[in-house]
Amino acid sequence: MMRFWCWHKLLLVVCIWCTVPTFAHDFQQPLSGEGLRPAEPLGFQRQWDVLGPFRIGTREAVWGADPIERYGGIRHVKPAAEGTFHSPLTRNATVQWTRLSCNTSSYSNGSSVELNLDFNEVDWDFAQKIYGWSAFQYQAWVKGGILNQDAFVRKVALFTDNILELWVNDMHIFGGDFFDFGDAPVMIDLRPGTNEINLRLIREVRSMGGASPPTIQASVRVELASRPLEVLDNSIILPDVVKGRLCSRYGSVTVRNQIDRWITVRQLIAVSDGEIVGVMYQETLLAPGQSRQLKLTFDDAAKVNQSLDFALTYSASGTKLQKMIFAAQLEHSGSSLLHKITFLHPGGAVSYAMLRPPPVSATSSQGRVPVLMALHGAGVEASGFLARHSFDDALDLPAWLLIPTGMSQWSGDDWHTWGFLDAGAAAAAIPVWIRDNHWKGPDVKLNKILVAGHSNGGQGTWHFASHQPDSILGAVVASGYSSIETYVPYVMWNEGDALQSAILSIARSSFRHEVLVENLADVPISQQHGSSDDNVPAYHCRLMKSLLAQSGQVTQYSEIPNQGHWFEGVMTTIPLMSFYTGLLNISHHSIIAPESFTVVVPNSHGMGSKYSFVVDQLSTPDRMGRVLITIDEQSSSSRWHLRTENIHRFHFDPTVQIDNPPHQIFIDDLPHSFDAVGKVQSFVKAANGVWGIEVALEWKHLDRRYGRQRGALEAILRSSGPFEVVYDSNNTLPMAVQTSRNFLQYFGADTNIVPISQYEDALERGGNVITICLGASVPGARLPRHPIHLARTQIMITARDGKTVGLPLKQGMGAVWLRPLPNERLELVVWGHDEIGLRQATRLIPTLTGAGVPDFVILSNDARWKGHGGAVAMGFFDHNWKISAASYLP
Repeated sequence: MMRFWCWHKLLLVVCIWCTVPTFAHDFQQPLSGEGLRPAEPLGFQRQWDVLGPFRIGTREAVWGADPIERYGGIRHVKPAAEGTFHSPLTRNATVQWTRLSCNTSSYSNGSSVELNLDFNEVDWDFAQKIYGWSAFQYQAWVKGGILNQDAFVRKVALFTDNILELWVNDMHIFGGDFFDFGDAPVMIDLRPGTNEINLRLIREVRSMGGASPPTIQASVRVELASRPLEVLDNSIILPDVVKGRLCSRYGSVTVRNQIDRWITVRQLIAVSDGEIVGVMYQETLLAPGQSRQLKLTFDDAAKVNQSLDFALTYSASGTKLQKMIFAAQLEHSGSSLLHKITFLHPGGAVSYAMLRPPPVSATSSQGRVPVLMALHGAGVEASGFLARHSFDDALDLPAWLLIPTGMSQWSGDDWHTWGFLDAGAAAAAIPVWIRDNHWKGPDVKLNKILVAGHSNGGQGTWHFASHQPDSILGAVVASGYSSIETYVPYVMWNEGDALQSAILSIARSSFRHEVLVENLADVPISQQHGSSDDNVPAYHCRLMKSLLAQSGQVTQYSEIPNQGHWFEGVMTTIPLMSFYTGLLNISHHSIIAPESFTVVVPNSHGMGSKYSFVVDQLSTPDRMGRVLITIDEQSSSSRWHLRTENIHRFHFDPTVQIDNPPHQIFIDDLPHSFDAVGKVQSFVKAANGVWGIEVALEWKHLDRRYGRQRGALEAILRSSGPFEVVYDSNNTLPMAVQTSRNFLQYFGADTNIVPISQYEDALERGGNVITICLGASVPGARLPRHPIHLARTQIMITARDGKTVGLPLKQGMGAVWLRPLPNERLELVVWGHDEIGLRQATRLIPTLTGAGVPDFVILSNDARWKGHGGAVAMGFFDHNWKISAASYLP
């Protein structure tokens, strides 16, 4: 739960050709004459008012679940000694306002405040005996303010460390910076005098620990905006220098628009020794308050020295060109040492990984050696000390050591959808590195990867291995938890209908690795855990070992006495080194499908093949699919018998080479078989339940849900290119900026923000689309018969039986729903009947993994305090984009 940073250091930022009068009104709006400016113009209050604690479940805040909303919301609740509120966590089930003294600091260009909450009046230890770590999670509101001593409005950047939600005056902010990344602060206006700030503080065991008493540490910092465009400190991503040249082609710089006008970055170049070595090829547009990554492409043949000089040219609407000059240090390394490579995430943003080539002496019968992919834990930077030194004692391993980032210190989304894609892109970048750096050592073998992870990376290893068993050479799980639901159970969530809760559980089912253990059969696995681990208890390791044993899988297991969560050499212990060596030194991995095996299929595009068998579509997303395959080996042929449950379409992947592929295929109770020799074909189940071969030359039409579209609402993250965020008016532009900010903060993702007038253009580009609408109008769906659409006074839902239900539009109503676009793309509609409803709906856009958001959700006003229990409809779309049978409908 510690963070280790190792970024390129920003050396200098100088703004030239940028006179004060040009942008003066963007930073200061005089009210009654300036007078003398105070030496410390901004200052936080030292005394804050606290209301809490209240219960909150693991990742439940995404759904609202704020009990104070029942009283009108925190802005309308004023501190009063006689005011009482109900909470199940405290004596007499009531809480009152209390006072909190905070440490504050002020300086010439800003101010900060540190908050520390403990609630010692609660018997936390007794609660933990009953509810475990779930009892150490709670929420509270803290009310205070910041004083602007100037006589005019000040534009500031607001940093919210360990805070997910807040209000500044009448401005609501959801997303904040819950994990203290610092990558995308909020731009706000501070009016003269005291500005009210309300902070919703949420204690989470995963990010704040399981120690008693469970305290919350958070901080807020404001910095005066002094220029229209700001280069974010420590945001520059550059490849390392190997043999005098940049070892990869991509780099990036994150900038922030600090004014109320749109800014276009016209040009960005990188210079070394007077020569241009990197160029941004496409102009980049930033909305007011938006932070965005600028992508550079480098000439990898150019020689570079110790640093790069950058020249950035931009213009705001209605102004002339401005220029910024800054520099960044370069890291130099040897080609055989661990160093930083860069590449593009499928979402279009620049990412990096740490790469160490194998020893030149490493050999294999095919001249290629595998990848050892090391997945870091939560709060760990891939280029930081812990990650980069975790394999120092394994220099002789015949493998390409690869440490991906997942696009953040929290691996984007716990190595699930977004982080999973980043790791795959990092592996795919190795052949490019080999070519561009003229590597003379062993080539890389990518079809089978040895995955090893610690802590959250161990959980990610379970995810990789259970979803891509054919791509896994072996799996090493060190101090890893089994799933997010088992780590800190969801018992403290607000109540809801049993079907509502089941739908959320279904939406998280792809990440419940305990129910996917049958996919791990025949995957070599080594488990290691410290018996004294108080961060991730050894129960997780023991549980997975027990479940694997029940499915007939034997794993290498090592529980180390008296060791905790992390210790020096944790990834290179004697048992693990023996495991690595044993797998990596096998010259040829023969793949023979066993006589019988089972494939468990979650509703996710992340699920790959097992012994070449791939499920393309489930019959219903309401439950997992399951296939039992038995093989009858004849003298000259192999007969595969498939017994399917909840499977609609499947095929066999011809790129997966096994020694006993199917020649004849028998499916369920069909009296005849299908010939599979030398054919690539799709098998589909007809409406009458009879299996057959797909006769259509192309079945992937708009009315079929397939490929990257599969999954719950988090499928929107599988974007091929930057996200397109469309806003329908100036009233929804702040929500679009918030969406962009959260995508950058939590995923490192890039977004284009465009008005509704450019909606058609956004649909034609490569990325997934998020359309934000307020009021009675939503653009029509590309699929004419989509089962959810907005009418003048109702939101219409067409159920599976063809009947249409109309929900009258009411105050506080909001909704999200997925819609298909061509080429496996998706659109996420985010709609609110009013501003309250829209605020509720935008919370469900992916930020924190584990919230369990299904394909569509329609929220009532009650969701503000009831959470998911305040939904009036929710559920899934099936393979034909029809609402599934188990969805929750009125």
